[in-house]
Amino acid sequence: MPFIMDAWYVAAWPREVSGETPLARTICGEPMVLFRDEAGDAVALEDRCCHREMPLSKGWMEQGTVRCGYHGLRFDGTGKCVEIPGQPNIPPRARVRSYPVVEQHGWIWVWPGVAERADPADIPEMFAPNDHPDWSSSGGTTYVRCNYLLISDNLLDLTHENYIHRTSLGNQAVVEHPITVEGGDDWVKVQRLIPDHEPAPFWKAALMNAKGAADDVRCDRWQVIHYRPPANLALEVGVAPAGTGGLDGDRSQGVEGRNLNVITPETEKTCWYFWALARNFSREPEMDQPFADRVAQIFEEDRAAVEAVQVVMDRNPGRPVIDINADGGHIRARRIVDRLVAAQDRTAQAAE
Repeated sequence: MPFIMDAWYVAAWPREVSGETPLARTICGEPMVLFRDEAGDAVALEDRCCHREMPLSKGWMEQGTVRCGYHGLRFDGTGKCVEIPGQPNIPPRARVRSYPVVEQHGWIWVWPGVAERADPADIPEMFAPNDHPDWSSSGGTTYVRCNYLLISDNLLDLTHENYIHRTSLGNQAVVEHPITVEGGDDWVKVQRLIPDHEPAPFWKAALMNAKGAADDVRCDRWQVIHYRPPANLALEVGVAPAGTGGLDGDRSQGVEGRNLNVITPETEKTCWYFWALARNFSREPEMDQPFADRVAQIFEEDRAAVEAVQVVMDRNPGRPVIDINADGGHIRARRIVDRLVAAQDRTAQAAE
């Protein structure tokens, strides 16, 4: 399936992009090189010198510019060549493509499509907890060998928790309580409310440590999944002692998290999975790494599952599968992606 090019994708964490070493990353099949200019702003260029097509990521940084490691041409953050060794004049055509870049909500976002259509206001506000004073957040990146939409499917159907994550998040109550699904032209919301149950190990430990809950605490649990295309998902998740109002919106007695996910396609069968867990409990800085490590372990289980699915799909491309009730969210999301890709194709055909 073609990618949605006119969209914002996370390219990197801010700590990955520096003015000292260029970073290579492929997004939607577009090889890019990321670095910081003299002002410290993140920039992204096509990873290709316009002279003999050496990847610029194989070069090095000089005063906020990147120098090609083949014949020494040097490019600034706009993609303009600013130096050709041994040649005083620089042809106007000596430049490479630059991509719109925004540093927001704790990530660096890149727009691989038509630059004039890039609007930072389109970056989903639901990711604000990743870099907000009311939340503590920690996360990481998982490289996954599957089509990026398989991860989106996974996150929109959390019934898999009871099987893939049976020793951490799994709980039979998840399967027994139905979901509700809402959607619009560019959004999907999937919700599951689970009253008065024995909490899963992860949430029980969180509630005991943060709120001093008893070992035999009964809980109300909520899962609210917000989707925006191409593959942006924020999950409101948490538990509160049963009957304290958590399912009605008063979560003050519980522990609450925002599982933030951006899946950025690299190729048709590989992707970068950027994730974070923002939390309003156990906010001590020394807790950041333990939470990141725990979530990373959980996501490794997801990675193994979706990569296995991709292998089976590759054996018999296009083979039909069935849908079940729990698939309502990802079916709606897939329809949104299909519609946006079709509109993109019509626009491209009209321009020819």
